[in-house]
Amino acid sequence: MVVYHPSSFFQGKKILLGVTGGIAAVKVVSLARYLTEKGARVTTCMTRHALRIVGRTSFEAVTGERVYIDSFAEGASLAHITLARSHDLILIAPATANIIGKMAHGIADDLLSTLLLVEPQKVLLAPAMNVSMWRNPVVQENVKILVERGVRIIPPSSGKLACGEEGEGRLPEVEELVEAAFQALHTPRDLAGKKILVTAGATREWVDPSRFISNPSSGLMGCALASVCRAWGGEVKLITGNLSVRVPFGVVQEVAETALAMREAVFRSFGWCDVLIMCAAVSDFRPASFSPSKIKRGESAFTLSLVPNPDILKEIGEKKGTKIVVGFCAETENVLEEAWRKLRAKNVDMMVANLVGQEETGFTAPTNKVWIVDRKGNEVVLPLLPKVDVAERIVSHLVSHFLS
Repeated sequence: MVVYHPSSFFQGKKILLGVTGGIAAVKVVSLARYLTEKGARVTTCMTRHALRIVGRTSFEAVTGERVYIDSFAEGASLAHITLARSHDLILIAPATANIIGKMAHGIADDLLSTLLLVEPQKVLLAPAMNVSMWRNPVVQENVKILVERGVRIIPPSSGKLACGEEGEGRLPEVEELVEAAFQALHTPRDLAGKKILVTAGATREWVDPSRFISNPSSGLMGCALASVCRAWGGEVKLITGNLSVRVPFGVVQEVAETALAMREAVFRSFGWCDVLIMCAAVSDFRPASFSPSKIKRGESAFTLSLVPNPDILKEIGEKKGTKIVVGFCAETENVLEEAWRKLRAKNVDMMVANLVGQEETGFTAPTNKVWIVDRKGNEVVLPLLPKVDVAERIVSHLVSHFLS
């Protein structure tokens, strides 16, 4: 499971997990387990309808914490106040049409619906229900009311529902719920109001319909940066070549398979953004021609002619104006020297370099060691870290030196 948050982020966080009576409640046990394993203190508050789907023992076993159901039965008449105020985040998953309607209209007829009135700014709702219920104008109006009041909503996923129908209404997967919690809890939020354009993944340059030239980039580093930028409050768009990882929660994706398509997509969106982070592994060369039919094996040697692709980062650097541009380079030797050289040659604000061809760093590894240099003369060497931790450090450097 690929989840985009720094490895120690949830350590010490206090999360109140509200579980209501949707069939997706069975998936939430895995969410509680994950957050607990990452160091969060997870307390569960269940509705009585939720108990008919999944027992309280399951949550108690994975969190090691008491499960709350009814404040009076528990002998804690102020539980609705203390639970809401003692937690950093109140995540309702699944959020049924019933609990959404109650919160929108101030109905407090059980412990969970009552505590939602105490600290609404801490609430993160993950709706899950039948597609017709989700699209019902009453439900949509209730969602609109909550959004206008500042309540955060995780949009339901589309797909096959428990009832057998297809459409919107699925509870997002655990990793997406985790990322939504990460983004909701993250401080500081210095990228709020900023538009961030990130490129990620490997471009492909086609030789014929069955063969292409590419590189091993998974896209993990770029996707991690997109998730972290969103957690810092930015509006994020991700332009991707080929990815072997999923797109982070809450990030808009545009696919650009080739270097020429990537160039077109970047220039089309460059006017929209405040910051461009060019993390994609763009092919330096492409075949001089494309064969519309598969090239057959022959007895003689086959020669493939290549022509250079445009240097997108250099072109952007010449036209960037006041926008902030961050470049990436992968090197096999003289990493720091190449980082400084490319920073100047491409006229960018920051250059992030890493050593490729090593087991623990580079394209396919989950970890990376990078060097950061910038036009203000700063030079930072990061130790070997998970790529999402590297992303957090890169964004922190970007904010502190160029956006604060």
